[in-house]
Amino acid sequence: MSLRLPAEWEPQRAVWFTWPQNADTWTPVWPDAEATYEMVARQALRFQDVVLTASTPALKESLEKRFADLPLETAHRLEVVLCPTNDSWIRDYGGQTVQATDYNGKVRPVLVSFEFNSWGGKYPPWDADNAVPRFMAAHRDYELVEIPLVLEGGSIDVNGKGLLLTTESCLLNPNRNPKLSREEIETVLRRAFGVTEVLWLESGIDGDDTDGHIDDLARFTDARTIVCAVESDPADENYAALRRNAELLKEYAARLNLKVIEVPMPGRQIRAGLRTPATYMNFLILNGAVLLPVFDDPRDAATIELFKTLFPGREIVPIDCRSLVYGQGAIHCSSMQEAKV
Repeated sequence: MSLRLPAEWEPQRAVWFTWPQNADTWTPVWPDAEATYEMVARQALRFQDVVLTASTPALKESLEKRFADLPLETAHRLEVVLCPTNDSWIRDYGGQTVQATDYNGKVRPVLVSFEFNSWGGKYPPWDADNAVPRFMAAHRDYELVEIPLVLEGGSIDVNGKGLLLTTESCLLNPNRNPKLSREEIETVLRRAFGVTEVLWLESGIDGDDTDGHIDDLARFTDARTIVCAVESDPADENYAALRRNAELLKEYAARLNLKVIEVPMPGRQIRAGLRTPATYMNFLILNGAVLLPVFDDPRDAATIELFKTLFPGREIVPIDCRSLVYGQGAIHCSSMQEAKV
């Protein structure tokens, strides 16, 4: 059996979200964070099915009431399910839907599950999060393939044609898989996702507690195009790391016939004295849209226009994510697409 992770712009059956339940993560922006989660879910429902996980029966009932006013044309797309979780960032612990092809050429969906250790053991407990892929597979009646590698979904991005983007600071961090070499990790990625080459960037941005997830730094927008975050201020903490990542991408692009588009970072976002990992790279591609994080920043408008050219067949939906990034994530982190295989 061979496996292939579809690119995010390929057809999706649904997109999954976990409703946040830990107010401590979001203090003092808890009401704003919940409102933003609701906005993200409502916008996604305009385009496709949404599965929303609730960690308790009381929360499930509350969410069903919260979304009871959905218009008839979208209400049938929402499914609220009872599934215990520790944290809201399903991108990193949710199962990934891959295309499995057997030896007879038959294709079917399979859910791939990696080990999750809460970003290197930072926020215990994580046992409920680590069990979510099993719930997803049972809910859909998909075969579950469990892979003994610690890996978060936000740490990789694929073009569906053999290329995978990731970072050394995350995947090679000793708090993930200390006994595995780069070559051994690459072997697992090739088998699990059907990739032929891994494109390694170096490190992430200031304020990011994931040790450098790729979905804050650089993303494929089609099979041959990569957008990458860059910082224009040489005095900013992100300047050198993002410039180095852009240079590495251009080296890969020259060899692999790719196009690299630099996207300026939004201005420094400070909330309650904390620098947050605000970046335009944490966008989510849906069947008919791209949900794009914005930050009430002068650079928002130009980024929206750029994304209209990058995704001509999709609506660009800007969503203010200033409260989400206070919790160390944004739209992509909060979601896990389920490919239609």
